[in-house]
Amino acid sequence: MLIVSCGAFFHLPALCDSFADARTPSPTKAPVHAPAWRTLDPMACQVLTAEQLARLPAVWHRYAAVAKGCKLSAPGRPTRLTLVSIFTEDYYRDRPVDAPWEEFPKPLLLDQDFRCVGVLPEIYPIEQPRELTLRHGRWRDGLPQEIRIHVSNPAIGGDYKLPAMRWDPSLKLYQSKGSKTIKDIPCPTF
Repeated sequence: MLIVSCGAFFHLPALCDSFADARTPSPTKAPVHAPAWRTLDPMACQVLTAEQLARLPAVWHRYAAVAKGCKLSAPGRPTRLTLVSIFTEDYYRDRPVDAPWEEFPKPLLLDQDFRCVGVLPEIYPIEQPRELTLRHGRWRDGLPQEIRIHVSNPAIGGDYKLPAMRWDPSLKLYQSKGSKTIKDIPCPTF
């Protein structure tokens, strides 16, 4: 058995150079990057315009001041998907401390034509006492193919993840997928 060392003690140029060539990446091949995952920042969400709000079901209209749109955009691409949600902390900010929790409409995923393509099972970013972190990625043509939701929960049950929502191009909808698939909430008609 022949053991070759390309270290400092002895050097076999022809053999060591061929090993180096095998380890050195080719300058002509571009590096392959994993698709970018982005975390939705609730501070970047904006209150809906009167025109946008008018296009939503009537149940949303009473929350006009706190209904916000959050763009789920691929880096450097136009927005093809928007999350519309009630910002509950803003809603309760001017209410009495003991105000009861309301049955808010669930957050909607809307395409660029304002069609509903999915519904989140919990309110983003906060459904007391839980707080949601939403990550989106696996981009195709500027549309996230997957949305992941982590729920921070201070209650005894602790933190958990909701099943990933994946884009189904044949149905043109986001649907829950994974080992703990939940029943998808249908899009409201509007």
